[in-house]
Amino acid sequence: MKISFLIHTVYGIGGTIRTTLNLAEELVNRHEVEIVSVFRHRDIPLFTIDPRISVVPLVDTRPNSPTNEKEHPFQLQPAAFFPQSEARYKEYSRLTDDRVRAHYAASDADIVVGTRPGLVAYVAQFAPDGAVRIGQEHMTHNHHKSALRAEMYEHLAAIDAFVTVSEGDAAVWREKMPLPSTRVLSIPNSVPEPQIAPSDGTGKVVVAAGRLASEKQYNVLINAFAKVTEVRPDWVLRIYGGGDRRPGLRDQILKMGLYNKVHLMGPHSPIEPEWAKGAIAVSTSRHESFGMTLVEAMRCGLPMISTDCDYGPREIIKDGVDGLLVPVGDVKAVVDALLKLIDDEDLRRRLGTAARESARRFDPAQVVKEYENLFEELVAATSQRSPVPDFAPVGDCVVRSDGELAITLVGPRPAADDAGLQLLCVRTEGSTEVRTFPFGQDGVATIPAGEQLGEGLWELFAESAATGGRARLGSRNVDQRGAMHAADRLVPGGPVRNLVPYVDKARGTLVLRSWVRPVHAEAGHVRLVGKKIALSGSLLGPATVVGDPVLVLRRRGKGHELTFTGQWDGENGFHFAVPCAAPAAQQITAHDVWDVFVRYASNAQPVKVGRMLDDVVMKKDIYNYPLTILPKRRKGSLVRALAKNVLRRPKQRVRVRFLYTASNDLALNVVDL
Repeated sequence: MKISFLIHTVYGIGGTIRTTLNLAEELVNRHEVEIVSVFRHRDIPLFTIDPRISVVPLVDTRPNSPTNEKEHPFQLQPAAFFPQSEARYKEYSRLTDDRVRAHYAASDADIVVGTRPGLVAYVAQFAPDGAVRIGQEHMTHNHHKSALRAEMYEHLAAIDAFVTVSEGDAAVWREKMPLPSTRVLSIPNSVPEPQIAPSDGTGKVVVAAGRLASEKQYNVLINAFAKVTEVRPDWVLRIYGGGDRRPGLRDQILKMGLYNKVHLMGPHSPIEPEWAKGAIAVSTSRHESFGMTLVEAMRCGLPMISTDCDYGPREIIKDGVDGLLVPVGDVKAVVDALLKLIDDEDLRRRLGTAARESARRFDPAQVVKEYENLFEELVAATSQRSPVPDFAPVGDCVVRSDGELAITLVGPRPAADDAGLQLLCVRTEGSTEVRTFPFGQDGVATIPAGEQLGEGLWELFAESAATGGRARLGSRNVDQRGAMHAADRLVPGGPVRNLVPYVDKARGTLVLRSWVRPVHAEAGHVRLVGKKIALSGSLLGPATVVGDPVLVLRRRGKGHELTFTGQWDGENGFHFAVPCAAPAAQQITAHDVWDVFVRYASNAQPVKVGRMLDDVVMKKDIYNYPLTILPKRRKGSLVRALAKNVLRRPKQRVRVRFLYTASNDLALNVVDL
């Protein structure tokens, strides 16, 4: 078989690069293997690559290269096929779209593997017809933002298998994003046997390694080691790796007086000789999708102390057998575990020996067997797969006066019988929810007025049950007039709902915005009256009113609240007058944000004030309210102000106004001018 790995770059250093090379180097013993590196930013890869592996760079970004393409006209245009919510989206472009598509259009690969979310999307769209398409997840489901999961849904549904590095994460994906046509499973990363002798456990060195990033929580490890050195001053801590937290960690080490005990060693490759110098290895991560460094240390004969974080460590370490697991963020637990191993040499050696033995299950030969079995099963299944025709559905959407939505397909339809064509509504928040509605013979799918679609964004797809073809639903016309009557359709005592279709301008696709609130405070008019802001609105839903309404301003971040008593107006109306000076006097940052709530009874939780009962999807761009300018409250005495020549400066001012957030909830801003 010919196996092609698509990777961001193979020329750097990192866990994804290392594990891809480990896998490729074992596979090349029996298969043809290529690594397609989207970018080439240096002449020679930092890792040594087996010469039998073909390396295919697509875009040259080497600074001093005569073929540097950073200023290529297409490199300056945004990517159309790479997910916009992907962390590396800005690095991708029309040029990367074209190069990846062109490479695989001429490829005879049997297996194509994408190694990060955006590249899995490329594999789903550009892999050769008939090739097995596999996505790898080197992070976790919970690591990704909901916006990226929403973009990735269609691509994950189009590939043959999605492979995570821990069973815990695979279970989360299966639960929270069901993918009926995609096999979701876990195969661990592989770590080869070190080419050096294992640690003899005699060096009084504790070793940690990995990116100097916030999720690794090296500050916790340094705090713990400070307490260890108080009783065992002859031990030192070495931390290997590079990253943006290096300056902060260096400052922490200096402030704590640990500069003779804790050393930031920088990146090292290969890392095995450094592990072997130690007697104990430690990881204090907040989360680990797998934990390459854990296995590396264990293969070098070190007992491992690790936080019991999601998901990898608890699948790698058997607590008390080949290492120790401690709670995340617990400094005392790390101290106790370190002292336990420091003070008991026999235990240290016993756990180290067991660690070396148990880590053999991550040998590339063992891991590759799992991949080869998967490849063979998928190749057999793919040979039976009918080719999926190109399908670019476009629809018109109408909100009828009763709230029913009608989506009508326009233009060509897939060759399959229309009876097998259905509308998919997909919401990807914490979990992925899918609702289906059939297209009739007339090409119309109807979402009933009473359909309960949870609050959030729903992406729309057309799917052919006959071929499995699925594509986002493009939009031609959207008639939102029926959404303007949402208030008239409310059921007394029932929840407050509205469903508004709109066009995602970036993609030209149809999207639904759903609002669902058990009790809701619908904002009405906002008026500036002198130095006060008058706010009116209506309380909707099954709420039992007790006493006067209370407006609650809750500052983000610090949790401070301001309250203002208002009046009820008629059956469910309310109005308040908010003095602008009150939140201005409490200003603590250059841009304070106060969320706005109404409390309708002393024993009731306050409900957010917002607008959702009209046809406007994004209120913040439409509703602009007047603002108040106030002098900024000065801090400190006049004497200190004179000493700092503050009185010579122009008078500082602040702006106070109401506005809408991205969720269409009302907020109040206090901003320096």
